[in-house]
Amino acid sequence: MSAPAIPPTNRLLHLTGAVVKIYREPWRAQTERAALQRLSEAGVRAPSVLAGGSLRGRQMLILRRLHGTAPGGGEEAMRRVIPYLHRVHQITGPGFGRLFAPASATWGEYLRKRLVAYQAALARHGYHEAAATAEALTGAPLPEPDAPCLLHNDPEPGNFLFGPAATAGLDWELAIYGVPVLDYARAAHAFSVQPVRMSRLLTRHGIPHSEETLGTYRSVHLLGRLMSAVTATPPDPVAARRHERDLITKTT
Repeated sequence: MSAPAIPPTNRLLHLTGAVVKIYREPWRAQTERAALQRLSEAGVRAPSVLAGGSLRGRQMLILRRLHGTAPGGGEEAMRRVIPYLHRVHQITGPGFGRLFAPASATWGEYLRKRLVAYQAALARHGYHEAAATAEALTGAPLPEPDAPCLLHNDPEPGNFLFGPAATAGLDWELAIYGVPVLDYARAAHAFSVQPVRMSRLLTRHGIPHSEETLGTYRSVHLLGRLMSAVTATPPDPVAARRHERDLITKTT
């Protein structure tokens, strides 16, 4: 009898004190390992890597299992996540892009490549208004950061744990070196915090930003999510409609 095939998505196996994470693509394992190493060096709470290897041709990591409570959405949770992300953003890298290959010399160069990819994919799938938004953003005069900062890049509520002593971040496979405001824009959308409210929270924490730039990166975030939904196998039309609606609401 042949062994069952590993599904084409990440797979998690929960053990006592550990989680085995089997990755759908090798670069995801490389990115997560690199991010967790940087976080460990900086003393930022996140799972540690116990071992690594492969299973039936797929990369896997064995991670120490952390305990805590997953937050819901809203401003109260966001108030605890912002200081955690701010600590993460103090970690810098040699260039912009994926941790295992930060090949772009400037943030603008990396971002333009992403927006061009979004524009092409969305136009190909008939999302012409969203494609036009992506094209327009390629020329947006966004400020260049002083250094490439470590970003979680997928700060959903399910990717954090609240404990009595500290907040922990999980699932670092999409981490990049980039500009912190992108992480805050992604988090605001994921936690259902409106940009104007997120701006006030960031101001209270003394984090430099502009409300206009926060709104621009919210559009970048939504374009990426929309592209992922329409290019998925199979496509996710429900998510695509939601992201398209949010994008139109933000840009009108």
